[in-house]
Amino acid sequence: MRVLLLCFSMLLSSTALAAADAARALPWEGKGADGTVIRFDPDHLQRPAVLLFWATWCPYCKALMPHVQAVYSAAGKANLDVYAIDIKDDGDPVAELRERGQTFTLVRDGDAIAEQYGIKGTPGLLLVDRSGTIVYRRVGGDAPDAVEAALRERLGVPAAAMPASPMR
Repeated sequence: MRVLLLCFSMLLSSTALAAADAARALPWEGKGADGTVIRFDPDHLQRPAVLLFWATWCPYCKALMPHVQAVYSAAGKANLDVYAIDIKDDGDPVAELRERGQTFTLVRDGDAIAEQYGIKGTPGLLLVDRSGTIVYRRVGGDAPDAVEAALRERLGVPAAAMPASPMR
């Protein structure tokens, strides 16, 4: 009986350790738009980072990405990095980002990176703080405006100004 209890407690503690490790971002390497190597090292971040897993064909990505761009523009490039990690794609991500006016750092062919993080579909989104901890993960069908609000809150970026209502 004692052995069974010991095994059970070890199983619980290893599960807790795995859960704690899951909150830590993982290092990766990918190719940028021009083929240069991009390295992500969560132990040496200068600013928070959004890891956005997307594909050119994904309608949900097309809906979410302007919201991420709004946060990125409001925060400023000196205060936030956004990596658009292209996965499960045979389109032209460079042209797609340019056409959409999105200024993210493109990481091409990011399927291995997505696999590291357990990202199965698009869009996947993680916010990593300066210490390398994942502080936000887009869950399932979170609406784009809810994702934007969550990013703004965690980054301390003010909410977008609402357009003024015309006087009647």
